[in-house]
Parts: sequence; C-alpha cells; structure tokens
Amino acid sequence: MAMHGARMLRRGGVLAAVALLAGTLAPAAQAVDAAPGSAQVFTRAADTTRKVVTLTFDADWWSPGDPTTVLRILRQNGITAGFGLTGRYVEKYPAQARALLSAGHKLINHSYDHPYFTDLTRAQRWSQLDRAEAAFNRIGHTSGGWFRAPYRDGYLDAGINRDLAARGYYISYDWTYDTTGYQGASVETILDRVRRYTVPGTTIVMHLSNESTDTAALPRIISTLRGMGYGFTTPNRSVTSGAIGAKYSALGAGNSALRAPRTGQLTATTAGTGAVQWFQRGRIYWHRDTGAHEVHGAIMGKYAGLRTVNGFLRFPRTDERRCPDGVGRFNQFQGGSIYWSPAGGAHEVHGAILTRWASLGWEGGRLGYPVTDEYAVSGGRRSDFQHGSIIWTAATGTTRVVYG
Repeated sequence: MAMHGARMLRRGGVLAAVALLAGTLAPAAQAVDAAPGSAQVFTRAADTTRKVVTLTFDADWWSPGDPTTVLRILRQNGITAGFGLTGRYVEKYPAQARALLSAGHKLINHSYDHPYFTDLTRAQRWSQLDRAEAAFNRIGHTSGGWFRAPYRDGYLDAGINRDLAARGYYISYDWTYDTTGYQGASVETILDRVRRYTVPGTTIVMHLSNESTDTAALPRIISTLRGMGYGFTTPNRSVTSGAIGAKYSALGAGNSALRAPRTGQLTATTAGTGAVQWFQRGRIYWHRDTGAHEVHGAIMGKYAGLRTVNGFLRFPRTDERRCPDGVGRFNQFQGGSIYWSPAGGAHEVHGAILTRWASLGWEGGRLGYPVTDEYAVSGGRRSDFQHGSIIWTAATGTTRVVYG
C-alpha cells in the first residue's frame, strides 16, 4: 500500500505536470526568494489573531540570575521561551547558557557587550554580532540569524536593519512590552502591566538577573495569562503564520528537518504570487494551486540552483518523500521533479523525459536514478540515468531510451 501510494502521488504530478505580516515591519524591497536586504522586525507574532503569547528573557554579564528556577517553572508549564543573551554573558556563565540550550529554549544574539547600536558604525555592529556568535558557537549553538537590539536602541532604524541583513541576521526579534522587573517592580506592578498590555501575539520581555523580580513573578505571570484565556507559543512558531505556519507546525517546527526560521514570510515570485519562508535547513513554499510544501537538504540545493519558483520547476507539489525502494528521496514540482540518491546526488527530471522515465518504472525500473540534469544535445535534449539515458528529439517530439 505504501509503495502504491507513493507512486500514485508522483504519477498525479506528471499528469498534472504577500502582504505585511501583522506585528512585523515589512522588509526592504528585494529580489524574490533571495536573501532579504533588511532584517524583518517582529514586535508581536506574525499571527495576531490567536490568543497566544511568547515569553522571552534578556541577560547580560553583571549577574547570572536564577536560570535553574526559571527553567523549572517553564518546564512545569510546558513553555518554550526565548533568551536574548549577550556574548559576554555566555562567556561568563557558560553552564547557565548550556542549560537553557539543553532545555530546548531559543537563544538569541543580543550583541556582545550591550552597546547602543545607533552609536556604532557598520563594522562595529558586525563585530558585536560576530563576537557574540563566536561565544554561542563555543557552547555548540548558533543564533540562526536572530538578533535582539540592546536597549531596543535603533530597532526600527533602516540602516541598522540593512546592516543586520548584510551579516545574515534576517530576524530582529523585538518585543511588545517589558514587565519592568529589571527595575525591581513589585509582582503586582508586573501583573498590572500583563493585564493592561497583553494582546493576541504579544511578545513579553523579562530579565534574567539577580536584581530582577521577574523570576519571582513568573508563576503568577503565567497563571494570569492563562486566566485571561491566553496560551503560549514558541519563538520559532511565533514568526510563522497562515498555511506556511501550519505546515511548519505539522512537520514538528523547530524539531523538524527545517530547524528554526531564518526569515519572516516573503513574496515568492517576480509576479508577486505565492509565498516562501526560509529556515535553517530548507524552505516552505505556498501557492494557492499547490498549498504549502517544504524543500530541504540536497534537493533544496538543486532547486535553488534552478532559480526555485522563478525557474521552470515552479512551486513544489509535495514535501520531500522517500522513494519506494527506501534508498532515494524526491520532491515533485509543478514543472517536474528532483530526485536524490546516494549514488547520483540530486538531479531534476522534467517534460517528455520525465513522462518516459515514469512509464519505465521510475527509479525502480531498469534505468535507475538520474545522474544528470536534462541537458542539450544535437537535435534535442538528454538526461542520463544510472543504467542508460533518455533522449528527446525536437524534430519529432519523441523520446528514445539507450541502455548501457
């Protein structure tokens, strides 16, 4: 049944052969499905229709705070939080940083030593990012291109957000309101802010330090939010929305092959149709004719080399699938397919050659897997496979098979 289902899925493909995100600022104009030219700022979740909140904490070097207690409270309540850590915090308290990471929380680059970014040159900003990232790397982590501005300074500055993107930081993960626990606010003052300022998609910032009252207030913050009818989402899920967000969640979100988001949602094509979101290890594409599907790994690499949705393959029609033989993998697209095998790597097959290969049993037939993309030959086109070739002749529109 599984083999039959997989083959029917592929055969169906042969025969059948974005707006401002709520709670974010639109990135600067850019080439479609290309690295953004400006970091996208998230002050709230991308989806502001759901009554969910994201909890986050910032920390600098002067004191470690009580991460053990914070982690216990979060674990007891089933909450995954974000932690904006400076590089010098990670260097001074590596055990605490590793504990946050091991518990599955999102660590965000909060600069190296917490300067005002509006006072810095581009080179100095990049140095802050690089030094903090190096500290993260030493504990076995990467921020994945997420940044949080110290003091919230310049978080809306166009020049800063261009500088972030130029260094590979496409998500500026800001916040909706601060509890002011870092100022020693009473628990009742903190809860009053929670009641007054929480709206759907809120990102709350607290502080992890010995002086902050946020840790003491955390259990009541959580219970108050639940009493208001709010649930909790993760930082990774908070920057996704719509069909792409639903697909990401269905795949396992940050635990999937895609890992964490690298961008917000972007327009996919030069015609302004469809949407795409980049992740650490792949992308999810959406189009009204195909729905949302992921592409990752070697197949994503090949797809990118073929100009993704702006090339002849257009939008994906499936997620990556295992071939019936259990060896290879494939994604099917509107204009063809990409197959990967350990022997041949990732290669596209499309048009009349794909139709002929399908009629011969796909990779399970005598030809086996593709070992080249389709390429031009005298009088037509050709694709090579493990055990032969299929040649298309332009003059007749026919294909022939050569085994060998």
